[in-house]
Amino acid sequence: MELPLGMIPQKGKAALAVDLGGTKTAGALIDDSGSILFSHQERTVQSGPEEGMVQIIELLEEIIRQSRISRDEIAGIGIGIPAVLESETDLVLWAPNLNGWRNVPLRSKLEQHFNLPTRIEYDGHTAVLGEWWQGNGRGYRSLMNIIIGTGVGGGLILNERLIRGSSRLAGAIGWFVIRNTQTSQQEIEQALGRWEAWVAGPALARQAQALLAKKQGSTSSLQAFGHEVTAKEIFAAASKGDTLARHILSDWSELVGIGIANVVSLVNPDVVILGGGVGCNAAEWIPRIQATVQKYAQPFSAQQVRILVSSLGNRAGLLGAAYALFYRLEQEKTLNLGKEVQQA
Repeated sequence: MELPLGMIPQKGKAALAVDLGGTKTAGALIDDSGSILFSHQERTVQSGPEEGMVQIIELLEEIIRQSRISRDEIAGIGIGIPAVLESETDLVLWAPNLNGWRNVPLRSKLEQHFNLPTRIEYDGHTAVLGEWWQGNGRGYRSLMNIIIGTGVGGGLILNERLIRGSSRLAGAIGWFVIRNTQTSQQEIEQALGRWEAWVAGPALARQAQALLAKKQGSTSSLQAFGHEVTAKEIFAAASKGDTLARHILSDWSELVGIGIANVVSLVNPDVVILGGGVGCNAAEWIPRIQATVQKYAQPFSAQQVRILVSSLGNRAGLLGAAYALFYRLEQEKTLNLGKEVQQA
């Protein structure tokens, strides 16, 4: 049974939070009001799970040392990870963006080392929890958080309940199909989603490179980057009026809007929040995205939904990892008390 979100247990205690990604690993000490007391970020070790777990342990030890917090002031450890998780034990079954991470006992390793309760969530879920707790999702009962960066992921809260799904993978919207294109076996093995293939950062870079190669942007400032152009340069050029960059982002905005229209029609959220390295740059393009949603989504749902850019940026995952720990510890405590009452 899932309890409604909202209650924060462990009053006076803080959480150690980790946002583990394929490129960067961030850690923080976060109190029960959502204040980040101390944080640190470094490049993710990609030499295998043993080395990766050592990195996380050393990162958390450094945060404890630098913040001078005592162990009895820490409620536990919350982690967000882009992985398939075993439903009861949080065993990391598979993390495609982390080299060699299959059947990795990260939770038990950290609990043994720190002697602190540890809980792990799919990173799409920690991000939406962070937005709901401390970001632009505050005050809404139902929201969808969409992370657009190197890939595309998401998380969903409906009626103040986090939707995990039967395999704890709900919200993996990068897999949405919006165009009937062939998917190669290699793409399947690399977990490349179809919507993701059109709107993630690498897709923007590929489109720019293709247009530049065809000499369609001979006067574009993007010419200076050539094959090294990235989504960051495209957004920067568009903000300065670059015609080619604005053409690319106009097409991108419509594709983003089509994906969001599917979400809006399916789950009727109050708000959709865009985050990630690409999504956080979308503020100028929200009107076009919103217009596309109104064109394709269920009309009543499309009229009432708000589409916003994250106010938290890369802090959403850390805040959500802390909240997930607080929430799950309280839920487990409540359920255990209920069982004791039934047995009495």
